[in-house]
Amino acid sequence: MTLDGLLPLDLGAGLVLHATTVEDAPEAYTAVDAARDRLREWLPWVDATDSLDVQREFLVSIAATNAAGSGLHVTLRQDTEFAGLMGMRIDPLHASAEVGYWIATGYVGRGLVTRSVAALIGLAFGPLALHRVQLNASTGNRRSRAVAERLGMRHEGTLRDAELLARGHVDLEVYAVLSTEWVSVGA
Repeated sequence: MTLDGLLPLDLGAGLVLHATTVEDAPEAYTAVDAARDRLREWLPWVDATDSLDVQREFLVSIAATNAAGSGLHVTLRQDTEFAGLMGMRIDPLHASAEVGYWIATGYVGRGLVTRSVAALIGLAFGPLALHRVQLNASTGNRRSRAVAERLGMRHEGTLRDAELLARGHVDLEVYAVLSTEWVSVGA
């Protein structure tokens, strides 16, 4: 499975998905640092991302998963400005993927995540020929759950105490869509 030629992906209205590279580290770290309180509520890695070096190491690791075909990680840019990171962990054996994301504070509530997840699902079921895409969201994370619901993903169940966040273990809601069910929502 090759990711060559899939990116950049222009979603219109100034939103472009680029392959994430180590050069994105300074902007990504600045965005994480500026939104720690908001991101910490839902993401387990925020406190460990405590320096630009840590951010760089992470981006080096995801570049390796992209190169190996076991991931597709993108940087969201709105009108060329850094807006967030998004990725799919790909399981080639099962032709499936799990999508995850975070968005910089200035871009929350503008529909960028929904449009970008829809684009990744389109790549998953198109050129990547996957069968299933899953999205997990903390039970209390209404915004992420709404993304899955807007995209027509089916709620499959709740994983009890499945993720350790700063405040303790939380339940995760599991949403998924199959290639046979996917109809682009034009997000």
